[in-house]
Amino acid sequence: MLALLRFSRLTQVSLAGCTEITDKALEGLSKLTSLEELDLSLCNQITDRGIFYLSLLPALRSLNLNWCYSVGDAGLESLGKCKTLETISLWSCEEITDAGVVSLAHLPKLKKLDLPEFARITDRGIAELAKNAASLEELRLANLVELTDEGLTSLAKSKKLRILSVEECPKVTAAGISALQAALPSCQIRYS
Repeated sequence: MLALLRFSRLTQVSLAGCTEITDKALEGLSKLTSLEELDLSLCNQITDRGIFYLSLLPALRSLNLNWCYSVGDAGLESLGKCKTLETISLWSCEEITDAGVVSLAHLPKLKKLDLPEFARITDRGIAELAKNAASLEELRLANLVELTDEGLTSLAKSKKLRILSVEECPKVTAAGISALQAALPSCQIRYS
């Protein structure tokens, strides 16, 4: 990890699958001020404390935290201060709730968001995202058992949304999907 710090102009780093990466390592990464893209998928020792260090990266645009199981709302609150973020992937970060989604909703450049499956995200979180994430173009919602048609149709406010994936959300109906499609005719909606 220390070897990476010698390359201060790095713009992309993938540490995917490096299961020994800890919060301390992220503290070191925070010194890579040119870093734009970071893949930490499967780095499952990372916690909200480590995510705080990532929020200090002034150029970070893309962040993959898939399967970082200990990342929760406090980590997303820190990321909410990272105004350059455009893409965030959070598959299997099941500790995230509406509070974390609300923190991300205020990112001014957020274009793509993959929310975690099986998380405690409800209509409230999705409504806040629709209301505040004006740049959102792509959104993935999977296995969110509390999401209903009401929350889904609130996305009609997301006029830039062009790709929406709704997978295995049991309280979302075909009627809700149809209503949203009517409100956003140029959005490609994948529903299963």
